[in-house]
Amino acid sequence: MSRRRELLFCAAAAAALVLVRSIVPTVYEGFYFDSDQAIVGLMAKRASAFQEFPLFYSGLNYILAVEAWIITPFFWLARPSVAVMRLPLIVLNVLVAVWLVVAISRRLGLRPVMAFITALPFIIPTPATSNTLLEAAGACVEPFVYVLLLWHIRRHALAFGALLAIGSLHREFVMFAVPALFLAERAYRSCWSGVALKHAATVGLGVGLVSILIDDLKMHLTGGPLALQAASLRGQMCFDAAWGSRLRSLLTEAFPALLGGVPTRLQQIRMNTPLVTGYAAVGWLVRAALIAMVLRMLVAHPRQRNAGPDSSFGAYLMWVGALTACVYPLSCNAILGHPPILRYLTLGILLPVGLCALFLRGEPSPSLRAAIAAAFVAWAAVDLFDQVRLIRSTVANPPPNEHRVLADYLITHRIRYARATYWDAYVVDFLSRGRVIVASSDLIRIQDYQRQVDEHAAEEVLLERLPCEGGERVASWCIKRR
Repeated sequence: MSRRRELLFCAAAAAALVLVRSIVPTVYEGFYFDSDQAIVGLMAKRASAFQEFPLFYSGLNYILAVEAWIITPFFWLARPSVAVMRLPLIVLNVLVAVWLVVAISRRLGLRPVMAFITALPFIIPTPATSNTLLEAAGACVEPFVYVLLLWHIRRHALAFGALLAIGSLHREFVMFAVPALFLAERAYRSCWSGVALKHAATVGLGVGLVSILIDDLKMHLTGGPLALQAASLRGQMCFDAAWGSRLRSLLTEAFPALLGGVPTRLQQIRMNTPLVTGYAAVGWLVRAALIAMVLRMLVAHPRQRNAGPDSSFGAYLMWVGALTACVYPLSCNAILGHPPILRYLTLGILLPVGLCALFLRGEPSPSLRAAIAAAFVAWAAVDLFDQVRLIRSTVANPPPNEHRVLADYLITHRIRYARATYWDAYVVDFLSRGRVIVASSDLIRIQDYQRQVDEHAAEEVLLERLPCEGGERVASWCIKRR
C-alpha cells in the first residue's frame, strides 16, 4: 500500500470510529441532554428565527456563543432537535480526528498507521470522554480545533492573535496554546530578539483588535463590558489550602476517568445508563506507557530524525494537554470524592497523543516503538469494547426521556406557561420547540422566558418533582395549577 493510500485508509478509519462513538448521544435524546445543553439549543433556535443574536452563553459573561452559531445553520435546514444539535459537533470531532492523523504523519514523518495509533486516545476514547466531546453546553470539541488552527497559522502573527482572542473568549483553555508553542519551539531562547518582539507585538495587536470589537458589541447587546468575563473566571478559581485535595482529585479521579483508567459510573456524570466503564488495569497500562516514554526520552536521548520544519508539533500537543491538566486543581468546583468535571479537562487528551508522537518520532529501537504502539492499541481496544457495550445496552433498553413525556403532556393539554427548577425548565423549553414557555424557579439563564411567564402568571402551572400533593402526576412531576 502506498503512503497516500495508507493515509486515506487511516483517515477513513478514524472518521468511522468517531461516528461509532457518536451513535448513542445522537440517536437517543434521553441519554445525555440537560438544561446546560438545552440553553445552547435555545440560543441557536432563537438565532435561527432571527429573534436575537447571542454573543455569550445566555446568562453568563463568559463562553463566547460560537457553538450556538455553529448549530444555527443546521436549524435552518431541519427542525430543532437534540440529534440536529449534535451533527455539527460530530463533524468537528471527525475533523479533529482526521486532522491529527494527517498532521502527525506529515509533520513528524511517521507512517500513517503509526500516526493513527498515536491519535487513538482522541479517536476512540472511553464513553465518558467521548460523550463530553459531544456535549453541547457551550464548548466541547471546539478547543481542539482552535489549538490545531493556531499551530497552523503560528507564523502569521496578526491572524494568530485574532484567532487566539476568539478562542480564549470561547473557552479560556485555548490560551494554553501560547505557552505550549513557546515551550515546544523553545522560543524562550530568542524571546528578546527584535524579530520575536515584533512578532509578539503583532500578536498582541490581533488580540487587542478582536477584544475591542467584541467588547463594543457586548456593550451594545447587553450593556456590560468584556472585563466581566475575567471577573467571572476569577471567581471560579481557588488558591486555598484545599488545593492539595483538588490535586489528588486530578491524579486519582479526573485524569484517570478521562483516559478510562478507573471504573466510572456514567450516571454520576449525568448520562442516562447504568453502565460502568473504565478499568483499573487500563490505568496501570497507560501509566506504565507514559512513564516509559518520558524516562526513555529523558535518559536515553534517542536520536532525532529529520521530520521537517514542524517537528515540534508533538511537543506542542503534549504541552497543551499538560498545561490543561495542571490548571484543573485551581478550579473551586474540582472536589475530591465528587464526579470529575471532564469538560474542564478534555484538552488533556492531547498529553498522551503528543507524548506518543514525540516518542515514536525519535525512538530508534523498533521493539520499543512496537511495545508502545501495542499498548495504545490495547488501550483503544478496551475503549472500543466499552463503546460497543454502551451501544448494545442502549439499543436493548433505550433510556427513557421523561422530559419528553412532560413536554408532550403540556403541549397536548395546551398548557402554555409553567415554572420549574433549572434542570427541568430549559429542557422542556427546548423539547417543546417554544410551544411551552417554562421559567426557572432558581437559576435563571434566559430573562425573556421569566418575563413571559410573569406576564401570564394567572395561566402558569408549577412543575414540582415527586413526591408532592394536590397535583396531577406526569412522569416524575406533579403539575399544580394556581
